[in-house]
Amino acid sequence: MFLALIGSVLAGDLRVDMLDVGQGDSILIRTPANKVILIDAAESKGHVNEQLVREGVDHLDLVIATHPHADHIGGMQKVLHDFPVKLYVDNGLPHTTQTYAGVMSEIETKAIAYKTGVNGMVFNLDDGAKLEVLFPNGSALTGTRSDLNANSVVTRLTHGSDCFLFVGDSEAPTEQGLLNAGLTQCDVLKVAHHGSQYSSTPSFLNAVQPKIALISVGVGNSYHHPGPDTVERIRSMGTAIYRTDESGQITVTSTGHGVKVTTAHAPVAVPGTPAPWYPTGTAPAGSSPAASAPVAVPTPPPTGTAAATTPDPACAYVASKSSEVFHENSCGNGGKIAPDNKVCYPTREAAVASGRRPAGCCKP
Repeated sequence: MFLALIGSVLAGDLRVDMLDVGQGDSILIRTPANKVILIDAAESKGHVNEQLVREGVDHLDLVIATHPHADHIGGMQKVLHDFPVKLYVDNGLPHTTQTYAGVMSEIETKAIAYKTGVNGMVFNLDDGAKLEVLFPNGSALTGTRSDLNANSVVTRLTHGSDCFLFVGDSEAPTEQGLLNAGLTQCDVLKVAHHGSQYSSTPSFLNAVQPKIALISVGVGNSYHHPGPDTVERIRSMGTAIYRTDESGQITVTSTGHGVKVTTAHAPVAVPGTPAPWYPTGTAPAGSSPAASAPVAVPTPPPTGTAAATTPDPACAYVASKSSEVFHENSCGNGGKIAPDNKVCYPTREAAVASGRRPAGCCKP
């Protein structure tokens, strides 16, 4: 099944952000032509919406829920409510929680297109990028340690010769299914289940041979994720490991012939150190990466509060520096843009004249 969002030749960089959401998962993908994909939305306290606004996101072309556990869909209902979404994909397995029911209710209320992810589904993006669903394969795994985890939606993103593998909370049975289907090497691996002991088996890692491993995990979490054995298996392959509990938000930029990693912060910051660069077809030297040059990430106001602001006639309309859209300053999303990332316009005409377009969320 091919689902074309847009098609063109390779013409720019693609960006993948592992958002810093604590003990949960949320991954933001942006293509050169501003196609925006979100995989999972963490727990509600992961503040995914605030991070999306800070990144200048005003719409989502595709949202994928890998499976319906709260640390992956806890913030999903609010995402679906606040942002225009073209298509929602999940593994088709219902859950008994209020969180799951709320997400499905929001999909129905907003009439969002919905599909069950299954092997063979391909989303043709743009600039040589495509996202393929590798799992489930049409027949749900049953009798596993956690059927919801084991049936996570697994996707493979390719951009030129660069490859990303997103595996949700897949476990050993999922990995075996992927191996049976002929899983091949991939440059960047989103490590399954926050690095728990139930996945990242030796045979799976040997097939993927990742240059970079990304682990989304909360600081001092009660599960003791990631497991030391899992980390050691990955590190022993010479794979560079990046963790949100150590480095905050992790950004991987793909040119189509190599990937670059930058982080919000690192355990040992080395100002001015270039971000690690991994050309396609090469393996990183050593184990853990050196600290990348710090990237400033504005801190949002505490949940339930608003930043103190005074109306400014020169800021009647605002935009994020990295965004192609503008908002009214009174719009909820416009008000969330960090001051050091904000561009101001006194009138709507001035905002339009700048080349930006009205945001779809508030239609200024």
